[in-house]
Amino acid sequence: MKRHPYAHIFFMSVLLLVCTAAFALADTIVLKNGKVLQGTLKSVSDTVIGIDVSGKFQEIAINDIASFTFSARTAKPAAATPATGAPAVGAVTPAPAPAATGPVTVPTGTKLTIKTKDTISTASNQAGSKFTALLEADLAVNGKMVVPKGTVVYGTVVSSRGGRVIGGSSLVVTFTELSINNQMIAIVTDQAGAETAPGGTAKKVGAGALIGGAAGDAGAGAAVGGAVALMSAKNNHLQVPAGTLVEVSLKQPVTIP
Repeated sequence: MKRHPYAHIFFMSVLLLVCTAAFALADTIVLKNGKVLQGTLKSVSDTVIGIDVSGKFQEIAINDIASFTFSARTAKPAAATPATGAPAVGAVTPAPAPAATGPVTVPTGTKLTIKTKDTISTASNQAGSKFTALLEADLAVNGKMVVPKGTVVYGTVVSSRGGRVIGGSSLVVTFTELSINNQMIAIVTDQAGAETAPGGTAKKVGAGALIGGAAGDAGAGAAVGGAVALMSAKNNHLQVPAGTLVEVSLKQPVTIP
């Protein structure tokens, strides 16, 4: 089996959660085939993770995972050595990817995981409205970090229709700029969103995916095209709350200075 290029980072991160968790709530795994698994993380290796789904244990290959969301854990503080106060042996901190130097071109198809900073709603955001988000994970090229987690990302509402009868609401967004060293870098990404179908259910719109809340965020998810979208319908309006994770791909290469 071909190992995922970031399998060791995934493994160490998940292992730290397992070792320090005092309790666990629902964890969500989105597979590349669109299937969503929700349950409790039980085990991890550098190639597979084990998750309990409704009392049934399943092992999932890391290479088959498109995205994952872990619920909040209450971590036990690392014990300190009496002499130095240093963390006890066994504490694991994943090493960050080394930073790239000089201009780097991020290729078409590179996936971005972004967390919305603003709430977006058909009740308050019309087509053309701007909103703010944050890069949820380092953007890396050939194993080197190009854009760090936490970078501000600006998005635009592509279409917004709400307030009508059930089945007539839709909300679609895209991302247009990265803010790097006070410089705006234009980007072109997939669109992501949802629309209500007859009966009030939501279905996916666009190639991107609303994959739910960040770890520890509260809210009930609704299945949207094989992903988990924290979308609420009130007065026939759709809403994407602040803190929702969105996964999109670059549709054009972008050069980062």
